[in-house]
Parts: sequence; C-alpha cells; structure tokens
Amino acid sequence: MKKITAAILSVLTAGALMFSLAGCTFFVPGTSDEEPGKDDPVIEEPGKDPEEPGTEDPDISDDIGGSAWMDWEDIFTGGSTEAYRLYQEAKADGFEGTFVDFLKEVGYNVNVDSSYAVGTAVQSVVAINCVFDEYLTSPPLPGAEPEQHTYSGAGVIYELDKEEGDAVIITNYHVVYEAGSVGDETIPHISDDIRVYLYGEYYLDQYIEAEYVGGAMDYDIAVIRIEGSERLKNSAARAVTAADSDQAVVGETVYAIGNPDSQGVSATRGIISVTSEYIDILAADNKRTLNLLEMRVDAPINHGNSGGGLFNIDGKLLGIVNARSEASGVVDFGYAIPVNLAVSVAQNILDNAKSNDSKGAYRATLGVTVQVDARTSIYDEETGSSHVVEKISVQEVTEGTPAAGQLEVGDMITGIRIEDGMEKTVTHLHTVTTFMFNVRKGDTVIISYERDGAAAEARITYDKDEMFTLFA
Repeated sequence: MKKITAAILSVLTAGALMFSLAGCTFFVPGTSDEEPGKDDPVIEEPGKDPEEPGTEDPDISDDIGGSAWMDWEDIFTGGSTEAYRLYQEAKADGFEGTFVDFLKEVGYNVNVDSSYAVGTAVQSVVAINCVFDEYLTSPPLPGAEPEQHTYSGAGVIYELDKEEGDAVIITNYHVVYEAGSVGDETIPHISDDIRVYLYGEYYLDQYIEAEYVGGAMDYDIAVIRIEGSERLKNSAARAVTAADSDQAVVGETVYAIGNPDSQGVSATRGIISVTSEYIDILAADNKRTLNLLEMRVDAPINHGNSGGGLFNIDGKLLGIVNARSEASGVVDFGYAIPVNLAVSVAQNILDNAKSNDSKGAYRATLGVTVQVDARTSIYDEETGSSHVVEKISVQEVTEGTPAAGQLEVGDMITGIRIEDGMEKTVTHLHTVTTFMFNVRKGDTVIISYERDGAAAEARITYDKDEMFTLFA
C-alpha cells in the first residue's frame, strides 16, 4: 500500500521564556484572580531593561491590507461594524443566513473583511503559561537546584459556564507537558501551575488558575479546566463554535489566533493550502515520532501559537494550531489539527474523566487497516470550490478484533454510524479513525460497505473494556 502521508520536518510551536546562562532569569508576570495582590517578578528580555507589565504593547500592525498581523481593537473600529449592524437588522426582518452569507448577498468582499471572524474568535482564545521546575543543565551539576521555567502557548474555550465561572479549554499536549522538567509534578512532566489569560488581559498582570483534566500525547491534544473564576464570570469570553473540518476547502480564508512569542492573544491571516495530510512530528516527550493528521495553512505560525485556534470567515473553529515547518527552503507552512479530530479526542477525555478518572482518551478498536483506492476532485459550480474525495477499502483485518468475521479485505467502506447517534459518510482515509473516538462503551457501531458491488452492513457492539485503546 502506498501510504498517503507527507513526512515534513516540523516542530511543536509552544514558545518558551528561557533562562539565560549569564544568570539573567526571565519570569512571567501574573497575579491570580484566586490570590489578589500577589506580586510576581516581571519578564526580562535579553538586551532590554525590564518593563512594567502593560506599559508596552506588542508590535502588531493594524494595516490589514499590508500585514498578516491583526489586532482586534484596531480592526473593529473600521467600517465593518456598519455592515454587521445592517446584518442584525436583516436578521430581524427574517434573513436566515450567516453574516458571511449576508455580505455575499449585498456584494461585499468577504475575503477583505476580517472583523467579524476575528472579533468573534478572539473572545474564545486564551493565552496559557505553564510553569515547570527544571535544571539548567542535563544531567544537573552536583549540588544544583532546579529553577522555574515558564513556557507559553494558547488554548480555545470549548465549554463555558459564565454563571459559575467555569470553563473547559482545549490546548496542545505539548503546551502543558515539558520533557525537561524535574518530573516531580502530580503527573510527571505535566505542569501543576497552569495560568490562563483572557483576551486583552495578558498585560494586566493577572491570570486565572487552571488544572489539567487529561490529554493524549499521540494526538497532541490536552484539556484543562477553570472553576469558580470571578474574572471569567465578568468577562466577554465565549465558547467556540466548531465548523466541520471535513468541509474545509483549499483557498479558504483562515485566521490563526494564539499567543505568539508570549505577546498575548493576536491573529494572523492566510488560506488553507491542504485540507488534510499526515506529517511527522516529534512527540512532546522528545522520544517518539508521531504521524499526525493536519491541515496545512500559509498563515504565519510562531512559537506560542500552539493550542490556539484556526478559524474560518464565520469565526468558527476549524482546527487547533500545533506545528510549523522548519525544513530548509520551506517557509510559511503552518499546521492545525482538524477540529473534527481535536474535538472528538477532547470530548472523549472529558467523558472518561467524569466516569473513571481517566486522564486520557479511549478509542474504540475496529481491527482493520484501510487504504486509499482512489482520489477524485469535485468542483462545485455554485461556490467555486473544489473538494478531494477518497475511496477507502480494507487492506487487512486483524484476527481476534471486532471487525474479524464481519469485514473482509477489499471491502469498500462507505459510511459509519452509532446506532441512534452520530453518523459519517466515509470520504477520507482519516474519517473512520476520527469517528472511533466518539464511540462509548455500550454503543453499537454500524459500518456500511460494498462487497463485489453489493451494499452491506456490519454491526459491532462495544460492550467490553478490551475493545478500546487508551491514549494518554
């Protein structure tokens, strides 16, 4: 079988506030809303005198036409607010489409106007700082004491309860995990000191404490939680709305919103270059190479963007940003885990944490190896967009697995569904794997397939623990 992958030299994009070997230490500013008045040292940057937090804004251009960097407060003061006001009036008069539909209806150039998408999305993105104890050298020098290092990334608000001040945040596993830490954390190498900053508050010297819920290193997804935060109760924060990443198209405008270089939440703009591909990435433990499903974009991605969101023109979440290409001669390639996979893994982590205190995700095992038999492109005359569709067949069936005795080599898998639950048409190699994270113990999964030109179905009831594989 020819494996449909792209092996690309990529790096995880969590930025680090590193300690200088010259003895100049850098600390993260932060006052927890749970501990008002606690003063922490400020960040010092090489070659600069320490600044009081909040006295200097990051160097971000507000020229949307000439720069990929955008700041929401600058954007929203533009003429697009009038367009949004008219959209609200149209909705009151019975218009049922989205804001983008409205802009298209009135002939507005939706590829130029960014304010709605960015303005909606930034309130769903948070900056994250994770503190670890580390030695300056490895192995540590005799008598050396560990020192605090702080790493920065981002996250998206997946669930939000403003009344209680609670939130569930999706981020990357490598944002909350540090292989070089001392390893004496509650869960080795997972930060016990996770600090979350809402949009616009990174320079206010205040943060919200969060705790680790669980994660899956193999998929670079982690979930953290905030409980009882007064700041959250009184904030403009909002939960994300997820798009269907399987419906993303090449050339679609996207916005990567994260915490680049630990400068607070900001946005870059680009297009989707490839809707789905597999790339090789070094795992967070720096020991294994993962082959991850990714969406490729040309939006600038920097260290600290990890865990942030990739959004479409409607302000809906398309993916979780996690990597960029640093291969020689290759520039401006960023990567995001498609939201269908990211949310499937994250929800699995949440459900298992509630039921069995698991810190990982359990994927239902099917027991087949699948391959791409054919790929075709479909052009939509009405929208002017192109979609790539794959035909997926069974290459191998493993004995003793749920699929044994039901599926055979050569079967063309066309659909998969949970009885009385979600269903999916199989149009890509990754469709089945992603879907299996949505299966829970007791579910019956129905697989539609074609064999020798005839349609058929296989039914599998997942009623045993051994029918699931843990990813943690």
